[in-house]
Amino acid sequence: MKKIIFAAFVFLLLLSGLPCHAIDFTDQGEYVGSSNCLACHEKFYELWSTSHHGKAMQAFSGAFARTLVPMEAAIEVGEVEFIIELNASGGVMRETQPDGTKKTYPILHALGGKNVYFFLVPLEKGKLQVAPIAYNVHTKIWYDSTGSMVRHFNSNLVDEALEWTDRQLTFNAACHDCHVSQLRKNYNPETDSYTTTWAEPGINCEVCHGPAEAHIKAAEEALAQGKKLTDLKLLSFRGDLHALQRDSTCAPCHAKMSPLSRDFTPGELFFDHYDLTSYENPDFYPDGRDLGENYTQTAWMANPCVKTGQLECIHCHTSSGRFRFVDEPNKSCLPCHDTRVDNILAHSHHAPDANVSCVDCHMPKTAQAHMHRSDHTFRPPSPAASLAFGSPNACNLCHNNPEAITGDFYGHKNEDMEWASKQVATWYGEDSGAELLELGRIVLACRNGEWEKLPEIIAYLDTPACDQAAKVAILRLLINCPHPEKWSAIRKQLGSESEWVRSAAAASLQYDTSPKTTQLLLNAAADKFRTVRIRAASALLMRNLSDYTEAERQAYETAHAEYWESLIIWPDRWSTHYNQGLYHDRKGEVALSLAAYHKAMELRDDVTQPMINASMVYARSGNNTNAYELLQKALKVEPESSIVHFNLALLEAELGQIETCEMHLRAALKSDPQMAQAAYNLGVLLCQKKDPEGFQWLEIAAKLVPENWNNLSSYLFFLSQAQRSDEIESALKAAVASGRAAPETYFTLAGNYQREGRLAEAIEIYKKAKLAKHLPMAAKRYAAQMQKQLLQ
Repeated sequence: MKKIIFAAFVFLLLLSGLPCHAIDFTDQGEYVGSSNCLACHEKFYELWSTSHHGKAMQAFSGAFARTLVPMEAAIEVGEVEFIIELNASGGVMRETQPDGTKKTYPILHALGGKNVYFFLVPLEKGKLQVAPIAYNVHTKIWYDSTGSMVRHFNSNLVDEALEWTDRQLTFNAACHDCHVSQLRKNYNPETDSYTTTWAEPGINCEVCHGPAEAHIKAAEEALAQGKKLTDLKLLSFRGDLHALQRDSTCAPCHAKMSPLSRDFTPGELFFDHYDLTSYENPDFYPDGRDLGENYTQTAWMANPCVKTGQLECIHCHTSSGRFRFVDEPNKSCLPCHDTRVDNILAHSHHAPDANVSCVDCHMPKTAQAHMHRSDHTFRPPSPAASLAFGSPNACNLCHNNPEAITGDFYGHKNEDMEWASKQVATWYGEDSGAELLELGRIVLACRNGEWEKLPEIIAYLDTPACDQAAKVAILRLLINCPHPEKWSAIRKQLGSESEWVRSAAAASLQYDTSPKTTQLLLNAAADKFRTVRIRAASALLMRNLSDYTEAERQAYETAHAEYWESLIIWPDRWSTHYNQGLYHDRKGEVALSLAAYHKAMELRDDVTQPMINASMVYARSGNNTNAYELLQKALKVEPESSIVHFNLALLEAELGQIETCEMHLRAALKSDPQMAQAAYNLGVLLCQKKDPEGFQWLEIAAKLVPENWNNLSSYLFFLSQAQRSDEIESALKAAVASGRAAPETYFTLAGNYQREGRLAEAIEIYKKAKLAKHLPMAAKRYAAQMQKQLLQ
């Protein structure tokens, strides 16, 4: 087992003319703290200070400790025992190692409070660390916090608990921005230490309204003069911002996102400063349901009500995060859905005493790590999708798995899902949930590398059912697709109205070096959204732009500067240095790429990506010793990694260690049977040893990637060498039948037919090549010429 470490079309069109730049806070003065708002805004201060925003973090004081039920016995985390002891001034956490060694940590802060409390204790170098013990607010039970964070993937992925001292659980590095206000991280990369400060705990008024110094001064002057305050000198959330700007202010703390800048302020748009994870990530089920984490923004982007422009965050939530309609939840769906709200019993098919509301079915709650979240896609329940993909659905959560709402979701029973699926089909029709099933099937096919379904996948991109979250997931997964037919479909998405989709398309075009794509990427480098510009600049890196206009080259240089800035903003994260390594590696800057990869390894010694990439740089530089050492280190971290085994096999072959090379190739294929490169190399190795098993692997490699002529031609060569020429025709025909064969495959087969006097069959193969959509135009012209020549 290993840790898994993971980097609205009409609506957007209507808003395209609205401002998307930050409000200039210069005239608002300095930040003064929420207590200075109390005198004039007592009611709002009371609402805010008692909210989960106001208490996103609070001191672990004696008063706070008295609200908790004392911990009766120690909890074992791994082989270490932990207990939290409460006292008059707050509390401490005591640790007991297996050998009896004890250590005491003062508890400084508490995070959360809606569902659980996590606690922060100090570690060396100024780090504030999430403690391994947490507290369930609803059950009053203490529990293993890191163990509860293990994700229950519905796939072959296996997660395991992090060590509680892991950097992913370091407050300064991971979770600070959403729990305190006006924070300064103050990270020192030379000493890997922090002197982090913040103005006050919780999300205060000035996070959304900007600095209040000038506002307070103006209000005091107006009061003294008996005048009405007309110029607030403060950002008005409703008055100064449009809906998308308001939503963008909420989004960063409710998203599985990647920051691209350090200077987001209210008034700017989300995709000017962040990129967003979608269903390409296993933290989402293939049908788009998430695993219970706080990934509201991705769901929000797929929400049909949001797409219409009629819904925003503060329609349902107050600025302090409270649900406005807690007593009458169906009012949250008004005025748009008044007919269904007025006929809720008929629409829901539930009896009056069931007291079912709209949100019960369209926003079901699931939990992970004892934290429950509501599904913000607003999709209808689909037990059929649960049967297909293992995702949760509202019907079974209520009827069969109520513990999953506040505890943890492990999956529904098959018989329960079948019962619910029949009920939904009876009430709403057999095609109920069909769109979710189609989405899930397409995403799952992309995740599994089922590229024989590429025509279906490409067609789905153009259907109305494929919303922007689905498009982004598919475009990102298409990066792994080896078939050139994908390029035109990806290029088309650069014209999407969604900046999220455009950015994903730009990133996915990195390996298409055609002039057409280069031109489109240069256009994207001038996009009004930074996310798109950065992804375009990354894809354009190292392309020759000398034949393009000065304006286009300047747009690239500007976007490139933004791209580089996005790579250096978080120096305390391993991924920052890993991405810098990729950047320098692509530019051929060996020393800089190695330095960046090694810095990434210094920050995390249990992640294999920088080890593998650095080993490849060393190997290309002729330093096989360092390359081998790093791959061996990576193998200890991930013993079943197909990529590590494959690279070790190549290195062993270069060193003449054939038996060890074979061992690593077999290990790579055991972990990833679809790894065509490993199958090809193993096939060649075995055929050179006159081992007939080699033909099986070469055949597999040829079938996995029929467009790779090298794979197939090697298979044909060894068949000929072994005097098995009678099998050559069937191998060529199988490749042609795949619809993805290389031009050489068609012409070799047709040429063989010609030499054997089988002209009709040769003509048919040339005709297929002429009509093959995936072949380049030059190949199709040649096929047409040969067909014409043979017909004469």
